[in-house]
Amino acid sequence: MASKAVLPKKQYSYQADMPYAREPLKTLYVCQRMFTTLVMVLWWALYYSIMPRSYRPRPSWSVKCCIAVNFTRRIYKVTELAGVTWGTRDPDKPCDNRKLKYTRFEWVDPLPEELRTGIIADPQVPFKRVGCYIWPKERPKIIPACPGDAPTNSDDDLMDGGEFESAAGDVPLIGIFLHGGGYCHMSAHEGAPTSQIPERLIRDKAFTEIHAVEYRLLQHAPFPAAVQDAAAVYAHIIRRHQRRKSGKASSSRGNSSTRTDEEEETRRKSEEVRDYLSADNKAYQTQARYKKESDAIHAHVAEVAATVGCKIILIGDSAGGNLVLALARWIRDEGVLPPPDGLLLLSPSCDPSHAFPETPSSYVPRPHADTDYLVDTPEPRALLQRTFLGHNPVETMHSPYVSPASSRVLKAFYGDAFASSVADLTIAQLDDNQRQYLRNMASAPATPVPSTPLVGNGSPRLVTGPPEAASEDQGRSPTSLARPIIASPRGLSLFTEFPKTCVVLGDAERLEREVMRLVGAMERDGVDVHTIWVKDAPHDVLMMGWWDENVRDAVWAQIEEWVRRV
Repeated sequence: MASKAVLPKKQYSYQADMPYAREPLKTLYVCQRMFTTLVMVLWWALYYSIMPRSYRPRPSWSVKCCIAVNFTRRIYKVTELAGVTWGTRDPDKPCDNRKLKYTRFEWVDPLPEELRTGIIADPQVPFKRVGCYIWPKERPKIIPACPGDAPTNSDDDLMDGGEFESAAGDVPLIGIFLHGGGYCHMSAHEGAPTSQIPERLIRDKAFTEIHAVEYRLLQHAPFPAAVQDAAAVYAHIIRRHQRRKSGKASSSRGNSSTRTDEEEETRRKSEEVRDYLSADNKAYQTQARYKKESDAIHAHVAEVAATVGCKIILIGDSAGGNLVLALARWIRDEGVLPPPDGLLLLSPSCDPSHAFPETPSSYVPRPHADTDYLVDTPEPRALLQRTFLGHNPVETMHSPYVSPASSRVLKAFYGDAFASSVADLTIAQLDDNQRQYLRNMASAPATPVPSTPLVGNGSPRLVTGPPEAASEDQGRSPTSLARPIIASPRGLSLFTEFPKTCVVLGDAERLEREVMRLVGAMERDGVDVHTIWVKDAPHDVLMMGWWDENVRDAVWAQIEEWVRRV
């Protein structure tokens, strides 16, 4: 389905520096680009038809594949030079369910006050209600009614365990889909190109229900607005599938738990005495504090998770994969909600900081320029990403919430040696031996990154950890935007306690290098990572038009097999 170009009436800050962002040059440039691209389609069709396959970007590609990549690359250039966005819609605008064929539209209330902690608690970015397109159109019987239809502060709307089990023989599998588009394109609407992903998963009955989130793009609100919206939907689904625990069972578990707690307390105190005698006092206090905080969070999360009657997988393609990683990190760091059961990352963007090299001469182009449709001009991308950051300092681009696979983040957590070992890792090199090497590689202190004074508008630079430095450097925190630090709370590593993950990646796409750094870091932290290698595939191949359906069917089969094992 062809995407719809939207010429925004409002002039955004990033458009001011684009050469063709103002009328009438904008319309003239877009029309010229579209016309010449259509002419080029005829040339490409003729050229690739008569020339040997060795002249194609990849010999395995059909003529249609060659045209699809070249066409999309030329069209995406319009975004860089004229600021045109594709297939977007107003996130505050409701959608008429009568006009929807495959989905139903629902509003989700803003994230509750008691959950507004950590990175998403930004006073300059308001929490708002969020629109969702839910697949399929008819609510399955196994899915409980939405409690939002009758707001209440009590637990009367929660089913107890017996009621839930009698209502549903199986545990429903819920997907939360966060669409791609570089945080400036696309929509969760069923007609958007990226909606091919939830449509296929529902058609193949891989999920019971999928909520496609109409999160705010950079045109509508800066970071962390998108994370706020995704968190609101996640909390909504947790609440919707919550049930009361049986009173008798709770009492029985309570008595047993009391005895277990007394024994655990005795054991803990004896261990503390031994630790105190053998460990440095400051290190011991830090470790003890981390353990106490983690134990409290784990206990709370386990208690809530025991009442949730569904499994949840976060799904994201391209920038949506970046948002999935940010949401999963917020869930882990704050510990106010139980974690998802899995992450499905389709060509995830995981190093936007690549557009911000330390010096212009240090910029390293991303690979596969001839085989992918993504453009790689740093200046226009940097303009978009500055708008994405909004009032936050540019250094926030190196936060693990934004660029978890940047070399700067990897050095902060694992040291220079590890960062160098995964810098040029390809998916073809990731065999069992390489995975074992990454898992067993020892971390080493990173080369220190000096903390500089406040810059420009008074915003602090993002300095490098270790985590305990957060309390030593003017109140910095790894979960703060105002005074950030590259670290994780409670002494956690970059991806410690992340759920099992499936990563789909083509070896012909621009993001191969950064995605493999992500996979390497996850392997290092013991995450159960399953990679699906799509040979000769460009970026986000599952939403590409004119691609080999046999290739995509094979990828879908592997994805759905992984989903069944979650």
